Amino acid sequence: MGAWSSLLVKSNMRLAHHLLRHPSGVWHFRLTVPQDLRAALGLRIIKRSLRTRDPAAARAWAYIMGARYALAFAAARQEQGMSGKHWDDDAVAAMMRNINEAAPGGVSTWKVKGPGGFSIETDGTAADNAAAREVARDMFKQFAQTLPPTAPVVHSSPEVPQVRRKIAAGKAVRTWLVEIKASTLVKTHTIKAAAVNGFADHFGRERLLHEATWDDVHAWVGLLRESGLQDPTLVNKCSYLRGFFNWAALGGFYPEFAENKNPAMGHVVWRTREKQKRRALGFKAFTAEQIQTLYDPAALATLSEGARWGAVIGLYTGARVSEVGQLALSDFTTVDGVPCLTITDEGEAQSVKNHASLRTIPIHPDLIGLGLMERVGALRAAGEARLFPRVKLGAVNGQGQWLGKAFTRHWHAVGLKKPAKGKIGFHSLRKTAIQTMKAAKVPLEWRCAYVGHDLDEEHVEAYSGEYGPKEMLEAVVPGLGWNLNLDGLRRLLNSAA
Repeated sequence: MGAWSSLLVKSNMRLAHHLLRHPSGVWHFRLTVPQDLRAALGLRIIKRSLRTRDPAAARAWAYIMGARYALAFAAARQEQGMSGKHWDDDAVAAMMRNINEAAPGGVSTWKVKGPGGFSIETDGTAADNAAAREVARDMFKQFAQTLPPTAPVVHSSPEVPQVRRKIAAGKAVRTWLVEIKASTLVKTHTIKAAAVNGFADHFGRERLLHEATWDDVHAWVGLLRESGLQDPTLVNKCSYLRGFFNWAALGGFYPEFAENKNPAMGHVVWRTREKQKRRALGFKAFTAEQIQTLYDPAALATLSEGARWGAVIGLYTGARVSEVGQLALSDFTTVDGVPCLTITDEGEAQSVKNHASLRTIPIHPDLIGLGLMERVGALRAAGEARLFPRVKLGAVNGQGQWLGKAFTRHWHAVGLKKPAKGKIGFHSLRKTAIQTMKAAKVPLEWRCAYVGHDLDEEHVEAYSGEYGPKEMLEAVVPGLGWNLNLDGLRRLLNSAA
């Protein structure tokens, strides 16, 4: 950057700059092309990575880029194109004369505008005026004589695209929230509404939705971060907004985009350190000794009849608490002679976390031995429709709310202590099942298929197609052995409630 960079650090002068921080931490230079030059240059927005995460270095490079593009704009206005004549020594001299005339005696405040809106302003002190002169002289001599042989890489923002159906952002949000209400938990619907309404308020509820850009979402996320919201919360809000934009694109309210080009993507980046920190504070798996304590028949007897079964099913399936709590009798089937359990969102008050959560898995032999299918048959004969018929539908936190609370009381009652870092609860059963299968060297693709974790397409092929419940049963059963008192548990689970 030359000698002027040191003067820039020493001076308090204010220089116009255009900086945008990417979620990765890298700073970008962003400049709006003047209205009268957009047609000639074919650009509306100029954006270029500065390849640095250092704010001071980014500001310095932004000043340089600002000067260069100011000269390019001047050349364009002279109808000499991006590669024509640029500021020469005469122009530099004229600029310096303007500076001298604007500051008689060298002590007054002055402000000089260069071509394209670039400006230099001092605070009025002799030292600042002198420093500013040096900066201006070096800057225009070093960077104004010629632009690079080829123009820097820029990304243009096209004119507002056309869509099949125009709709105001506020109306689009209201429509989307109405459409998802029936299939969304009350609590989740409230959270989603807060996220998308927040963006609509920021963007402008009366503005047409298809005018919204990635930059608009990024600006909104930046404001949320400045308000004190942490990355986990921002990730959730962006995920809800991503679903909204997907809906809008499918409905013709927003231009179609590639899967990885959703306007709500790429605003929050989880770094390795942040992921490690979140894992450290998340749910912990139970130890083998803790499992023995939790599932001792005498200890489990303190739970209700439904909660006992829910706790046992959670241990052997690794299913989420809501997936267990919402089970219907129709979810129990037989595939190729193998008793199976289906996690679905098709029944009343049923929902899943994501598409990967939809799955059909073989029922573990221990669950068969404990009498699970006998329970299902008895409930069917009694005219019931759900595995836990006493549980009311429509809980705010989902159909597993009752089970999660019961299990929390259970681990407190048996004397388990909270870990120094992280937490324990029903979700710990899921962690326990996954980690136990991993320790038993159950292949990753089978683990993901069994518990409903997403996996990339390359691995999905390993458990799709010809592979079915029999193959899954053979793969996962060796990794889900707990050495429990099965005889005692069977007597407890099938005793009168």
